[in-house]
Amino acid sequence: MDMRIPNTQRGGTLIEVLVAIVILAVALFGMAGLTSSAIKYNQFSRMRATGLSLVADYAERARANIAGFADYAYTTAYNASSRTAATTDPTAAPVSCQVDTSTPTNPINTCGSAIADYDQSQWLTNVANRLPGGTAYVTTELTPAPPGVNGLPATRVLNIWLIWSAIQEDNGFAQQQLCPAAANISDPASVNCMYFRVTL
Repeated sequence: MDMRIPNTQRGGTLIEVLVAIVILAVALFGMAGLTSSAIKYNQFSRMRATGLSLVADYAERARANIAGFADYAYTTAYNASSRTAATTDPTAAPVSCQVDTSTPTNPINTCGSAIADYDQSQWLTNVANRLPGGTAYVTTELTPAPPGVNGLPATRVLNIWLIWSAIQEDNGFAQQQLCPAAANISDPASVNCMYFRVTL
């Protein structure tokens, strides 16, 4: 009587093991790519949320100072070497405002420009502190009300570009095309920009 137990176990061949390793490697590389993309999307979303907060702050400052609206423009050319976070506000608070009421029908706020300069300095400090290497480029537009229309205020528009250099992104995430040409950015690939148009 034959007492041998038949060998029904069968191991994997070297080829099968190698194929399994290749399939696993392809899957892991795919997951790594998805993770990298998710991180970039998350970073840009965070920058976008920060940008919206900064723009809302600046718009409210400009809305509260109609007399100094034109002075909210900031058209200084971009300089990467000067982009460092500020720790203190470099501008002293403006003196007490005076309103010239010598012409009662046309009172003039004599310190609108000083308030705008102060607001702008504070805001640019916030931008530098909240966006790595951050700065801004701002233009203003003032469109008077159409003639013959009583009670309609002038239209005031802020064009705001936020510029920062923290995220080096590939073409799928790049925002360089939104940077203002007038900012004279020497190396557009090294920065990212967000553009906002705010009507007050």
